[in-house]
Amino acid sequence: MFVGHAFLAFGFATLLTRRMLPTDGPSILSGRIELRYAIAVGLAAALFASLPDVDVVHAAFQVVSLPEDSTAFDHFWTATDERHRTMTHSLVVAVLGSLGFGLWTVRRAAGWLALSGVVALVAVTDGPVGGLVIVLFVIAGVVVATVADEVGLSTRAIGGAALLGLLVHPFTDLLTGEPPAFFAPFDVVPIANRIELFGDPTANLLVAFGTELAVIWFGLLVGITALGIDPRRHVHVGAVLGIAYAPMALVLEGATVDHAVPFVATILPIGLVGAVSRERPWTAPGALTAVLTGLAAITLALLAFTLAHVAIA
Repeated sequence: MFVGHAFLAFGFATLLTRRMLPTDGPSILSGRIELRYAIAVGLAAALFASLPDVDVVHAAFQVVSLPEDSTAFDHFWTATDERHRTMTHSLVVAVLGSLGFGLWTVRRAAGWLALSGVVALVAVTDGPVGGLVIVLFVIAGVVVATVADEVGLSTRAIGGAALLGLLVHPFTDLLTGEPPAFFAPFDVVPIANRIELFGDPTANLLVAFGTELAVIWFGLLVGITALGIDPRRHVHVGAVLGIAYAPMALVLEGATVDHAVPFVATILPIGLVGAVSRERPWTAPGALTAVLTGLAAITLALLAFTLAHVAIA
């Protein structure tokens, strides 16, 4: 998933924190101390969930030296396959890394020792390039942990957010590409192939895209309701224009997970309908209306495309 891991981690972390904390006390955002704190924990989890994709930096550096007869786009994805979804997506690294990030907020020396051990483990088992990628992973995580500590999150909350975010990420990749190396550096492969529920390649693309939309909705609705906002008041009728995307099922009959660019590039602009509203988009309520209406339009477009695809299949 492109951003689904962040929304999924945010939603789970916010819900868990709200359930675990008391319900009284002042708060700037919501009037309840656990809501403000829960949202902060959720945001930390979302940032930690994004850390594993730092491994694409390896591919970005390789694009500067293109081989003959290769475009930057093709070379980038070819290089990405060499390093992406390996060590940074490992559940082993997730556990050890979250421990190190938590320790960092209490005792810097202990945190650096634990995180240095993660870097050493990867460097020894995956080579110097893998070690450098993990160094970037660790630096980014330390930045997130430090900011979370500065805004007042407890060590337990930071460690928990890191663990949740890093554990969630690899599972969100199972529908969109080769399965991550869940137990790297150990040679254990619990899932060898991408999960495909249907024999129809286009149906599998729709499932993957629909799952991405679902987790984005989940994260947004958890955060919005935690702030005491009724999301129904921020979706205007213009979202129904998404239904007009249905005829694209005739144009994009060969769309698959491996060739999803035309589908994604044409369905995402449907969300711009959310910007057409009576509310000013540069205000907080207007921005929320634009986002939710746009997301609703994309969701209706997906449903319309799916029904049309089933009808012509």
